[in-house]
Amino acid sequence: MKHAYLIIAHHEFELLQKLIYALDDERNDIYVHIDKKVKRTPKVKVQLSRLFILQNRMDVRWGDVSQIKCEYKLFENAFKQGGYAYYHLISGVHLPLYSQDYIHDFFNKSFDTNCQLVSPLAENEAEVNDKLRRYNLFMRSYQHENRILRKLYQKMWWAAILCQNRFRILRNRPQRFIKASNWVSLTGDAVEYLLSIKKQVLRKYRFTRCADEFFVPSELGNSTKEWNLYFEPRLLKHEITLANAGVFTLSDFENLMDSECLFARKFSSSDMDVVDKIIKHIAE
Repeated sequence: MKHAYLIIAHHEFELLQKLIYALDDERNDIYVHIDKKVKRTPKVKVQLSRLFILQNRMDVRWGDVSQIKCEYKLFENAFKQGGYAYYHLISGVHLPLYSQDYIHDFFNKSFDTNCQLVSPLAENEAEVNDKLRRYNLFMRSYQHENRILRKLYQKMWWAAILCQNRFRILRNRPQRFIKASNWVSLTGDAVEYLLSIKKQVLRKYRFTRCADEFFVPSELGNSTKEWNLYFEPRLLKHEITLANAGVFTLSDFENLMDSECLFARKFSSSDMDVVDKIIKHIAE
């Protein structure tokens, strides 16, 4: 059974090539979205896989619905090719911690599971209200490159949230939301369903914040169709520090290998020793 790897990348292109090398297998097709803000797109190569570099690139912004739109772009491009047992959504700073033989065998044994998700993340009603039931305006400019404009937009965003809190403005009231990592592994049936509700999803999650952490588990979990959802703790090894994932270094190698996780995130070109050691280890 063939797998599709869907990669969202915007920097760390030396690492991206290492990732693609680790995924390069005749049973895999690889789809890569390079952020539109990148002026010079990297040249990446494969020997065994089919590689698709997406055209009509998007300007993806942190916390904005453009993150979900980018995921949809990858799902759409891969689904058009068809015939994939699993669609793995990963970032350009992921690495597999096992060989492709092991990973394919793992998913072959769990093929009745429509959706493999990273374990649910803790959330509370206040977070759900602020991120998904309020109108999060100005998110496209929340992390603006200009420091002065960034502060201005963030203040305007916060003022809008305070105003909605004051007047108890809530939307998406009937929806039950489930939070998990946006890095998922889905069967073709699950991807087909998500594509079928794309218009409703983009309407619902417009003016939300960090909704990529909610939309897949929430939409599948609330569907009238019974999906065999499974929150797999071994899917991804990552360490959350404040709002961001921590960067693994060579000192983390043993911990990573002992984790029994299929993938890890995130890595950096600032420490390629751990990257090279992992790739050598899984090739042995």
